[in-house]
Amino acid sequence: MSYEKVLGEVLRDVRLRQGIPHEDLAGIINSSHLREVEKGMSIIKLNTLGALCEILGVTPSQLLLAVEARLAGQPLEACLATHAKVFRKHVVAGIFEPFSESEASRGVRGLRSNFVRDEVLRLQQLGLSNAQIAKELDVTIRTVQRYCAKPTGKDC
Repeated sequence: MSYEKVLGEVLRDVRLRQGIPHEDLAGIINSSHLREVEKGMSIIKLNTLGALCEILGVTPSQLLLAVEARLAGQPLEACLATHAKVFRKHVVAGIFEPFSESEASRGVRGLRSNFVRDEVLRLQQLGLSNAQIAKELDVTIRTVQRYCAKPTGKDC
């Protein structure tokens, strides 16, 4: 079953359990569009989903967790436990930490470049040769030379 279809079913089920008719949501979404979403025949915008969730008394993340559980064929409690464990690992790993605008604008290549530069300087301070640094970082000697601090007489 598709994600959209299950999302629609979960939305419908929550709406029905809360006793809210389509017409009461007309200020947020057209009734016919809501019916199409609930049947999995139409996609809902995130802003609309957020507004619907507010009326339904659930958060978008709770709704999506219910969708994930149904797709996985798991009880909601088991899915919640699994997601909490994985989410905790991601939080500890810093995956959701924001980047500054300047870091984000540099993209993945820029971030890799920053890492390589910092590591070249660190390894240079430990006394490794350019060739050793290049091998350690899996980059070319020319890349190492580009990031070298002041020439030490030994390399760079």
